[in-house]
Amino acid sequence: MKRLIVFLGIICIVGAGVFFVQDQIKKNAKVLPATSVITSIPTPSPTIEIKQSVIIDVQETPIRVSWAIVEPEKVELYSNLKNKQLSEQIKVDNSCQTLVSGGFYSKENTHLGLFIGNFSLVSQAVESPLLNGFLWTKDNNISIGSDFPDTSPKIALQTGPLLFKDSQPLLLAINNDEPNRRIVAATTADDKLLFLAFYRDEAQFLGPLLADLPQIIQTFQEKTNIEITDAINLDGGKHSVFITNYERLNELEHIGSYFCAK
Repeated sequence: MKRLIVFLGIICIVGAGVFFVQDQIKKNAKVLPATSVITSIPTPSPTIEIKQSVIIDVQETPIRVSWAIVEPEKVELYSNLKNKQLSEQIKVDNSCQTLVSGGFYSKENTHLGLFIGNFSLVSQAVESPLLNGFLWTKDNNISIGSDFPDTSPKIALQTGPLLFKDSQPLLLAINNDEPNRRIVAATTADDKLLFLAFYRDEAQFLGPLLADLPQIIQTFQEKTNIEITDAINLDGGKHSVFITNYERLNELEHIGSYFCAK
């Protein structure tokens, strides 16, 4: 009987101890309120717009200058007056890595001045104070100048005006000058072909005055250390295209011709 009483007493003591321990655990436990629970929800990384360009302030107006450097032997010149294709289709059909609008065309849908594509003469040269230069390639070399090419070039384009000659900016006097998007072709000191686009970010069909282009190119050289020897103006405004791996400027109206670099 005494053993039974002792056994029951031990059970009571053990039970009391267990209850006491559980009670202390509850009192000391720190439960994080639901409102304090922090959950980490992954968010997608923002899309970063990459541009190969610089900003140049021109008379208190920021002008973006985008560029592409290509090997002369990789450049073809095509007319677009017959097919009137849009640039997006042109890029796909011709596998162009760089696509840039070419020279000017008339209201009668003809090229203004000399036009040679893949050794084929499309349009003859003309006398013009505005279209006072030529761009042509032959034997993997690129030339820009005021002299008519006296060889048999692979491609040749009459356009203008000339903006840079022998590494020096030219002084321009332009009548009825307007702030349009500008497209320029240039040669570099290491014999590459450089395409440039000048435009405003907030209104991409607008850009600098034509007369301001030589000095803007001079500033571009200083900002980028790209040495330019000769440069010439191409068709711009709503008839211009500039598509590279870094930039996409499409036309508002069809372009008359285009350079395609593969």
